[in-house]
Amino acid sequence: MPRETVPATKVLALDTSTRSGSLALLEGEKLVAELGLLSSDNHAERLLGGIDYLLSGAGWRLEQCGLIAVGIGPGSFTGIRIGVSTALGLAQTVGCPLSAVSGLDALAHAIATLVEGLAPRGLSPPIGIVMDASRGQVYHCEYRVRAGRLRKARKPPLQSPGELGAGFGGRRLVLAGDGAARYSQELGISRSGVRRLIPFDLFLAAAIGRLALARKRSWLDGEYLKAEPLYIRPPDAIAKLGSKRGSAG
Repeated sequence: MPRETVPATKVLALDTSTRSGSLALLEGEKLVAELGLLSSDNHAERLLGGIDYLLSGAGWRLEQCGLIAVGIGPGSFTGIRIGVSTALGLAQTVGCPLSAVSGLDALAHAIATLVEGLAPRGLSPPIGIVMDASRGQVYHCEYRVRAGRLRKARKPPLQSPGELGAGFGGRRLVLAGDGAARYSQELGISRSGVRRLIPFDLFLAAAIGRLALARKRSWLDGEYLKAEPLYIRPPDAIAKLGSKRGSAG
């Protein structure tokens, strides 16, 4: 008898951690529909309407989704909370698993195949993801490709572009992210130098959805349903409170 074909998992992916918010529907690895939410606000007013619009356009019902994937940052404190709380609510409503994915990881995985094509097998340079954190700072995380798998070299620090560039020294790297594009001079990026820029937009919902599919062991559902935001910088309200307490003392 012929083997039955297992239907591809339908995925709703969302990311509101930066002003380049996005939504995506995937059927397995295949991108079915995508919507950018470029905005200077916190995406709260557009998110649910955008999800309804995308599902309707694709002829899907929310109940058909077998996975909801959400970007957990780093990025805007308010934006991350909006995305995570919305994803949790939708997953609870539908009764499907939730996968929480770092935007840094999603972008690194999205460009890993490109990086492998830049060098002989086994000699791929490290990948540096540099995201603009505003206030003259960047988020940075470094990855290495080993035996076809991407591994995180260290936790992402928050620092100035000048400090990050100096820390690179003379190492060979490929860099991606809006921080890398904005601070290319400080990071020593050039077409012929040891550091190269790979352009990639930050509408990351599709990349988040694909990485979530590849991380099935990390899916959470039922009583374990939760998602921990990736906050590298404390929210302004907490920072101001700490400053006031310090001055009062």
